[in-house]
Amino acid sequence: MTAHRPKVAVVGRGRVGRGLHGALVAAGVDAELVGGRRPGRAALGDVEVVILAVPDGAIGEVAAALAPRTPEGAVFLHCAGSLGAEAFPPTLGRPAGAMHPLVSFAHPKKPPSLAGTTFALAGPAAARRAGRALAEAVGARPLERGVDGVHGPAYHAAAALAANGAAALATVAVEVLETLGARPKAARRAVGALLRTVAENVERVGVPDALTGPVMRGDAGTVRRHREALAARSEAALGAYDAIAPAILRTARAVGLPEASARAVRSALQRKRK
Repeated sequence: MTAHRPKVAVVGRGRVGRGLHGALVAAGVDAELVGGRRPGRAALGDVEVVILAVPDGAIGEVAAALAPRTPEGAVFLHCAGSLGAEAFPPTLGRPAGAMHPLVSFAHPKKPPSLAGTTFALAGPAAARRAGRALAEAVGARPLERGVDGVHGPAYHAAAALAANGAAALATVAVEVLETLGARPKAARRAVGALLRTVAENVERVGVPDALTGPVMRGDAGTVRRHREALAARSEAALGAYDAIAPAILRTARAVGLPEASARAVRSALQRKRK
């Protein structure tokens, strides 16, 4: 049976709003894009779901301006990962909650495919039901965060660690490759391809099995050489290496790395930078 594809209005022309709108349209959803600065002018008489992709602090104000222009049964969903239904005014008069696509919208003109991604949902049953229907319509998986937004900050922090952390480390890695003479485009492609294999491993073999490298196997000699090479090229890269290595080492110990090997790696990490 084909999933119902509700008529949607995406409010907000920023990176998330335009990217989400493009991805929804590409998935076959009847979606229109509405500017967030003057939302009261929008004609929303037949929409079923209103998605607010606006700054967190503007959610309540924008929703209040739009609600009178929507059918009584319309559902309001915002895209703020750290908030729940409490972001909406209690007098809204419409079912309201959160639908946060666990997706990186880096370029609004090149929206990612939503198939296989996860939509985190929070709010009352009617709001979560609408979010779940929309997720299923585009081939995404719904993740229930509960009725309120109490777990929102922790959930959003986890998402930021994965997405922002990976992108930040990729930036540093590309910069190091460029110091070796790699062209920027070639360096980006190399690191991007590597990250795709990491993402595939996280899904296929799980964590912590997807974590590899010298710290995981207790190779203190390689860790020492890594740090010496980075110190000669980029203090920022060495700082990033030193910041992430302890987390990797904790995981290595948890899955059985001998204490003697872990101690040798700690010693290599604590050596003073030249």
